[in-house]
Amino acid sequence: MLSMALAGQAKAQCEDDTANPNRVYVAGSSAVKPFVALVAAELRTLPTPITLVYQGAGSCTGVNLLVTSTHTISGTASVWSSAGAETSCTLNAAETVNIGLSDVYATTCPGVTALPSGVADFEGPIQTMVFAVPGGTTNASNRTSISYEAAYLTFGLGHNGGMVAPWTDDANDLYMQVRNSSSGTLQMIATAIDVPAAKWKGQVNANGGALLTALKAAAAASHADASIGILSTDVMDANRDSVKALAYQHKGQDCAYWPDSTPQERDKANVRDGHYMIWGPLHMLTNVDGSGVPTDASAQKVIDYLSGAVIPTTIDLIAVESKGGVVPKCAMAVKRTSEVGPLMSYQPPKSCVCKFETEAAGGVPPTGCHFCNNNNNTGNNSSDCTGSAKKCNFHYCEVQ
Repeated sequence: MLSMALAGQAKAQCEDDTANPNRVYVAGSSAVKPFVALVAAELRTLPTPITLVYQGAGSCTGVNLLVTSTHTISGTASVWSSAGAETSCTLNAAETVNIGLSDVYATTCPGVTALPSGVADFEGPIQTMVFAVPGGTTNASNRTSISYEAAYLTFGLGHNGGMVAPWTDDANDLYMQVRNSSSGTLQMIATAIDVPAAKWKGQVNANGGALLTALKAAAAASHADASIGILSTDVMDANRDSVKALAYQHKGQDCAYWPDSTPQERDKANVRDGHYMIWGPLHMLTNVDGSGVPTDASAQKVIDYLSGAVIPTTIDLIAVESKGGVVPKCAMAVKRTSEVGPLMSYQPPKSCVCKFETEAAGGVPPTGCHFCNNNNNTGNNSSDCTGSAKKCNFHYCEVQ
């Protein structure tokens, strides 16, 4: 009876060809998991389904899996059904990673000075990182913002010697929730506030989910105002009933900005126009041939979908990105080429501002966005579009 019970508890094998056909092994960023899950579900609906086998171990782990000699993962991973149901499975053997996911540039990770020959970095949608505090209708923090200087003192000194209330309550920093140095969330914010990743104070959490749980527990124990953590917005957006993002004032700025135009919106307006500073593209590292083409055809298809390089007719990718808390590049007005680096003006070759803002608003087009017909999203000029917005992209009139 005992052996039967234990057998019933065993996890499914990831390598099951019937349950998980055409597998692509992906490892790295845990912050981006909500977005990955949405895309993984859609990939299972393709005429030739692709199974995305995902292991979240931190951005720099994902980088190291591609830049070092050890390219394999083992243990437990996640797969998703076409309906979006997540299943935990066991890797029967050490499997070669096809794609390493990172929220930060590879050279931001400790010990990485450059990508080796035969590995390329394909950029995807924009990931945003925030300082988060307990939110919701009960046990919520009263804090609404944090400055570069306050963040430096809080996470660089720990309980900051009483200089930055209210994050001063505990000499052991029990209510400050952070990630380990392999985390892209921590690495990006560390770059922004000039506190080296290895020097951060606070309680280390294995992933964003664990950090979220820790913030909730502190709030339930009446320590909401003393509590602060760091999250990616895809995790935060999915948990706005219990946490909220602080507006952030970067060095040199006169005021603080939320990622969105207001705390209630999901439009990432201040990210897209460069007012909110802690963001960067998702990085997808994979092996390439001498022409820079991914050596695995299925991995290339996953990268194309995650990056938006290919807009499949079966997937409303911009809607998926909006729901996943990330921003497609076609909705951005600025770009950068280094971690929290200088901003440059950006005009995407095929804009999707109205489509993204409509999806972020729950399907309601913002004022000034006009619906159009455009022959299956080819981007041809449409008689429905006039004035400066003459291109019909994703059924909305855009400037380009």
